[in-house]
Amino acid sequence: MNKKTTEKDINTHVVAVFAFVQKDGRILFAKRSSTDFQAPGAWSVPGGKVDADEGDGVIEEALKKEVKEEVGIEIEDNVQYFWSDGFYRISGHHVIGLCFLCRWKFGNAKPLEDQDEVRWFTKKELKTFSELPDYFKPRIDKLLQISW
Repeated sequence: MNKKTTEKDINTHVVAVFAFVQKDGRILFAKRSSTDFQAPGAWSVPGGKVDADEGDGVIEEALKKEVKEEVGIEIEDNVQYFWSDGFYRISGHHVIGLCFLCRWKFGNAKPLEDQDEVRWFTKKELKTFSELPDYFKPRIDKLLQISW
């Protein structure tokens, strides 16, 4: 920092986590509520903002919490970093999105908080699923190249 820069001048971001949950060779996607403020009706993976918590494992705990709240399932503790990106919410806030490969642990997926539908996709189905938003395509291309 130069001498004129203050703490107030540091750009801040919302941090969000997204879970590519794998179960039996399929990945879980959820269709956002048609009344949602951000990307209504778009297909995505479960996830959400990281709370302002302190201590170890804040990312992993946020990931588990968001998956449970949005689709009602539990994921295993071991998550693998997969992808990151930056985008702006409709509110104007800048978001750093961290995506992780996760494994299903327990529960039946169902649309809960801000979700209208859930669906498990095979690799073959993802290749031809035309309802995914364009911004999701690079993630899917990368996902299709790895083993899961």
